[in-house]
Amino acid sequence: MKIKCAYCGTKSDKPTGEVGRARRAGLNLYCDRKCSGLGRRGDKTSTQKIAEKRLYDIEYRRKNRALLKVTKHAYFVRTYDPAKAAVERKKNMPRHVEYCRRPAYKRWKSEYDRKFRARKNFGPLAEVAMLVADLNREIKERAKNHDIKYQNGATNKTQRREREARQEERSRPRTRDRRRDHSAVVGKRA
Repeated sequence: MKIKCAYCGTKSDKPTGEVGRARRAGLNLYCDRKCSGLGRRGDKTSTQKIAEKRLYDIEYRRKNRALLKVTKHAYFVRTYDPAKAAVERKKNMPRHVEYCRRPAYKRWKSEYDRKFRARKNFGPLAEVAMLVADLNREIKERAKNHDIKYQNGATNKTQRREREARQEERSRPRTRDRRRDHSAVVGKRA
């Protein structure tokens, strides 16, 4: 039976049973497999197809997160070679070192580490701990070294210790035994 292709419009010959089945089901008829594939895809541009695929992938990952995680881990375990990984790390190391030396990265890393340590050590009070640390840093920047040492009791330690020792000795009560011992020694000399 003669039909007109739904995609390219050329006339071709198809078996009668095939044509009847397609008409009953309301399906389009195509001249060959190539036109069938192109006709079913529709008239979408490549950007439309890319956008649809992206949205499909996002939805698929959301629905199958656990399955994908297990599958990817199994693949990693199956294919991981420590020697190859070490070679790759060594290849990337100079680039990574240069990246870490950038001032912007140093600022970011400093702030990141500060927040990380505060969360790790103080949990829900992390913000308060960071504020106290900032306050202490500001006080230390403004205070003079001599003042800080004086407040901590770190100035003139030797003199202070000597003074405390003399005061302690003076405050110790003298006993009679010590005087008798002293007089006995003096009596022996005479």
